[in-house]
Amino acid sequence: MEYDFIVERHKAPVQDNAVVEGVLAIVADNVTSLLMIHPPANHPKIEGYRAGLIIEIGSYLKMEPPHRMELITVLSKGGVIGFTLCGLPIDPTSKTSECGIYYTCVSKSFRGKGVMGLMMMDIKPRYDHLHLSCDVELVPLYERYGFRCNAMRKHQIVMFLGNPVEDTPVQKAEDVMSHPGVMAVRRSFEAKFSEYELDRADRSLAARLQAEEDKAKRFLKLRLKTQKPQIGLIPRL
Repeated sequence: MEYDFIVERHKAPVQDNAVVEGVLAIVADNVTSLLMIHPPANHPKIEGYRAGLIIEIGSYLKMEPPHRMELITVLSKGGVIGFTLCGLPIDPTSKTSECGIYYTCVSKSFRGKGVMGLMMMDIKPRYDHLHLSCDVELVPLYERYGFRCNAMRKHQIVMFLGNPVEDTPVQKAEDVMSHPGVMAVRRSFEAKFSEYELDRADRSLAARLQAEEDKAKRFLKLRLKTQKPQIGLIPRL
């Protein structure tokens, strides 16, 4: 089957409501994969996490100057089926261009059809330096695009293309999760569970994240020894 994909670029604040709604619909359907901590779908706090992620990404899409955000979308039959959200340096006069890839996601029914590749090939030629963080399992995927392991961010691997300084706008997770809208959702859904159930789920998630961090440390140590050095790139241990 052939697909007629269209790649579009948007600068924040994104004015097209249909695009914003399409992106946030994908976000709502992919909370576990998009959130750095990957909460399971049956976690008692999953609805709070969902609300927080929607508010966070929605806020990025509405950001006004001097903050600079870029949204890459892929459309099929007029609907958004994939997106990549990028942060750009506040100073647009910099001699070198940098892009931080914050979130990227493709609708489940369109995965494996080259959608992510279309977005990456739109982004790569336009920036001298790029950075992102991902799970260990995704490192080989980004290595195929030229990214290299550089450091750790909690249980994820920080990957660079070029030598970015990561001077891009970032919202704090604690600020997002304390948003009144998120707090209201959390209170509503978490009231259905006992304190014991909430604590058990949090402990299980924390244990898994610690195991993932230990795995990432071992992986990065080995990768930094085996990957070929890049001129001007200084790994941060």
